[in-house]
Amino acid sequence: MINNILAFWVGPIEWLVILVVFGIPVLLIVLFFRLLLRNKRENVRLRLEVGKLADELEQMRKKKDDEENNSSDK
Repeated sequence: MINNILAFWVGPIEWLVILVVFGIPVLLIVLFFRLLLRNKRENVRLRLEVGKLADELEQMRKKKDDEENNSSDK
């Protein structure tokens, strides 16, 4: 009976092995998902910036077309 109890006892070296085997993959998964979330936020920010630049370019083109039309009318 005592042998069965001792067989299930986990020592410090076994805990270290368990921590390395299960802890490192879990840590890597958590880091991976954090990077994915940060990448998603960065993509949203970049899309907003590109949208602003596209609006500014469209306004400049309209302004240029209006100036050309005004100069050709004269």
